[in-house]
Amino acid sequence: MSVQFGLAIMRLDTVTLGYMQGVTLDFNFEQALLYAGSQIFPVDVRVHTGSIGGNAEYADLNSRGVHKLLGGTMNAYGKITLSSTSYPGTWTALLNMETDDNTFRITLNSCRSTKLSFAWARDNHIIPNFDFQAFSDANGVVGYIVVEDVS
Repeated sequence: MSVQFGLAIMRLDTVTLGYMQGVTLDFNFEQALLYAGSQIFPVDVRVHTGSIGGNAEYADLNSRGVHKLLGGTMNAYGKITLSSTSYPGTWTALLNMETDDNTFRITLNSCRSTKLSFAWARDNHIIPNFDFQAFSDANGVVGYIVVEDVS
């Protein structure tokens, strides 16, 4: 048994977003329930739709990470210009955690942000928070999960 502890490293393509303070992944499935006659419980359950979404916070703010999440155009000085035709780009998320020489890694091949928030407070750091949704790549693969503890 491997007990994972600590913070995950999250990469957006080649951009590493360090100092992750929280990453949550939600694997959701919608289902159809079949009821028969007067039975109170379903006689069959089928999954017909799935989604993988997440939320993350990071404190190592850089223009490349913000550009990945928001889209737009970025110049060599880190200025991001958003226009009426800007939309979030597609990126690959790699969440990697190692504890006691055991790796737990989730790779999501294609992701797109659905929200980016900056909390401005007089008595705290700015910790960007973003939501994202994963989807399949051109080969139909959403991603991979590696859990090295195979006990």
